[in-house]
Amino acid sequence: MLIDKFRGLIRSDFDWKKILMYSLPIVSFIIGLLVPSPLFDRLRKEAVDEEEQQLVEVAGLVFADGSRYDGSVIKGTKTRQGYGRLTTADSTVYEGNWRNDELPYGQRTTSSSVYRGRFDKELNNEGFGIIEYSEAFIDGKRKQGMAECDIVQTYIGNWHNNNKQGLGRSVKVDGSMDFGRYDNGVFQAIPDVNYRVGGSVYGVDFSHYQKDVDWDNLALYCDKDGNVYSGKPKDKKYMQPVFFVYLKATEGATIKDETYSVRTIEAERHGVLKGAYHFLHLGSPIEEQIRNFVETANWTLGDMPPALDVEVVSEIKEYGKEFLVEKTLQWLRKIESTMHVRPIIYTRENIRNEYLNDDRLKKYDFWIAKYSKKGPANFDWHLWQKTDKGVLEGYDGGRIDINLFKGDYASFIRFINDKTLR
Repeated sequence: MLIDKFRGLIRSDFDWKKILMYSLPIVSFIIGLLVPSPLFDRLRKEAVDEEEQQLVEVAGLVFADGSRYDGSVIKGTKTRQGYGRLTTADSTVYEGNWRNDELPYGQRTTSSSVYRGRFDKELNNEGFGIIEYSEAFIDGKRKQGMAECDIVQTYIGNWHNNNKQGLGRSVKVDGSMDFGRYDNGVFQAIPDVNYRVGGSVYGVDFSHYQKDVDWDNLALYCDKDGNVYSGKPKDKKYMQPVFFVYLKATEGATIKDETYSVRTIEAERHGVLKGAYHFLHLGSPIEEQIRNFVETANWTLGDMPPALDVEVVSEIKEYGKEFLVEKTLQWLRKIESTMHVRPIIYTRENIRNEYLNDDRLKKYDFWIAKYSKKGPANFDWHLWQKTDKGVLEGYDGGRIDINLFKGDYASFIRFINDKTLR
C-alpha cells in the first residue's frame, strides 16, 4: 500500500525506475525519512527487478503436469512473475503474486478448504497461514462419527510441510477453541489448564514506538486459570491468544503513524481483529484532526470500532471540561457519520470520572486505562487497559499494553457487530 502511494508521487511522465536506480545516493536519505528502511529496500529491489524483467500476460499456459496458468510471466519464458492463477489437474487453484516461479504468499482453494498464507517452493503450507474448511469437509467428518467439539472449522497459525506446526489456534465447529503449540499436526495439550480459550478476550495496542513485532508468534503468558500476567511472567507454560490489536493511525492535525498501513495488513493476514485510534490534541483544529484520521484510517466490516484517545491532562486543564466534551463529541459524531460505525473513547479512569462524565457521551462505550488488579469502578466500560508492563511473545522490545474485553468471545463478536451502523 505504501509502495503504491510512493510510486504514485513520482510516477508522472518520468522513467522513475531509472531515476530511482541512478539517484539512490542522493535520494536515499530523503526516502529514509518518509518510509521505513526495509520498505525502501523492497521498493529499490522491485524497481531493479522490473527494469530487468519485462512481463507479459498469458492465458492457458499449460505445464507438463497438466496444470494451467493464467497471469503474468517473464517475457520469453514460462517463469511466473506477478499476479497469476494456477489450476492443477485436480482443480486445486493457487493465486497471488508470484516471484521467480514461486508463490511466497497467496491463496489455495480446494473442494475441502480455502487456505491463505505462505507457501514453500513446492506450494506446501509453510509459515503462517489461515485455513477454513468447507461445509462438505465438515459434513464428512460428522459422518465419520466425530463430535463437533473435535472438528476443526478454522486454523490460524504456523505450518511446516502442510502440517500444523508451532503456535496456532483452532476454532471448532461448536465454537470452542484450542490455542498453543502443535507438533506435526497434533495439538500439544497441557493437562492442568483451568481456563477456556475465548472465555477471556485479550488484545494489545501498537504504535511506531513498538518495533519489530513477530506477528507469526503473538501470545500472552497467563496463569493456569487464564489470567494474563501484568508484569514479568512467573512461567511461560500457559498462554492466551491475542484476539485484537489497536493500531495508532493519527495524532493531532497532521501526524500519521508510519507503521499503521503495514500493520493493518499484518493483522488481517494473521487473523487478529484490528482497530485504529486517533490521539487527540485540544490545541489543533478538530476539523483537521478528523480529516487526518479519515484520510489515514481504514475501517471495514468486522473491524474493532475506531477509538479516540483522550489522555493529555495538561491540555484538558488548559481548555476545560466543556471544551473537551464539545471537541470529543465533534470527532465522535463525524467519524460515526462518515465511517458508519460508532467509535469508542480511550481514556484514563480519572479523566473519565472527572471530565467525560457527561450525558451527551452515554451512547459511546469506553476503553479505560487503569493499571491495577481490579477493573474500573464505573460500569460503562467495555475494554480495560489493565497494564502497560505486559510481556508479549513475539515482541522483544520491552513492555507492552495489555487490554481485556469485558465478556467472552461470543460477547466480543456481538460488541463489534453492534457498532456497525450499516
